Amino acid sequence: MIDQEALIQRAIDPSSVKLEGTLTNPPSFGVYAIDADDGSTHYRFGSHPVRMHELEDKFGGCELEYLFLAREDAAAMTAALNRPEDEEG
Repeated sequence: MIDQEALIQRAIDPSSVKLEGTLTNPPSFGVYAIDADDGSTHYRFGSHPVRMHELEDKFGGCELEYLFLAREDAAAMTAALNRPEDEEG
């Protein structure tokens, strides 16, 4: 099972990366919250800030929840956040 607290501890401050071209240095991966029409929140992840701009274009907005240096951490956090409450454990 994914330890969400351990993932949160690995999240980095967005100010710790520098924008270079369309990506950051060092490379970083964001977890973004998207508000759905039904009032629920869904989470997506990807290369920061490219994925953030894609989600803003597609959904009209998103919010950066966590930023990670490892893509695997962003994927695991997204999966944990999208898991239905009755499966949380």
